[in-house]
Amino acid sequence: MRTARDAGFSLIEVLVAMLIVTPAAIGAAGLVAIAARAVRDARMESTAVVLASQKLEQLRTLDWNADDAGGGGSTSDMTTDLTRDPNASGGAGLSASPAGVLAANVPGFVDYLDAAGAWVGTGPSLPSRAVFIRRWAVTPLPDDPADTLLLQVLVTNVTRDAGVPRGPGRRTRLGGEALLMTLRTRTSR
Repeated sequence: MRTARDAGFSLIEVLVAMLIVTPAAIGAAGLVAIAARAVRDARMESTAVVLASQKLEQLRTLDWNADDAGGGGSTSDMTTDLTRDPNASGGAGLSASPAGVLAANVPGFVDYLDAAGAWVGTGPSLPSRAVFIRRWAVTPLPDDPADTLLLQVLVTNVTRDAGVPRGPGRRTRLGGEALLMTLRTRTSR
């Protein structure tokens, strides 16, 4: 027969149980923090890839044609301003970009986006609402400069970009950034 004195746990049993459970709970909390950081970084990287793809598609839609039917020559868009939303005239289009445009905020080859990917500005100065920096380069291919372009788009996070080591016209790439490239060759019309 049990008495009321035998029911429940002793203080020592509770302390031993706490010694066993506490490290496990602390470890689980650490894993939750690591998982939350990984999810945030993955979301930022996925957004960067989408934003880079959008700009690359804008560049690919600009005219870069050879006018064979009209007696030769070429028709190429060298005036669309892709730094504005919506695009406007008075920009660089598919003109060759200066060296180092992927390493710095060069007017004509940079725009800024908020956390949702909406355009918030352009130019050498960072708008306060900017979360992403999107830079692009248009480089004639050395083997065929008149007919082939290398298009590159880099999207980075404003916070990460501020701490990136840079050299003359160069910068170190970090995780979480998106750098997409494609070649564009003149097509006949």
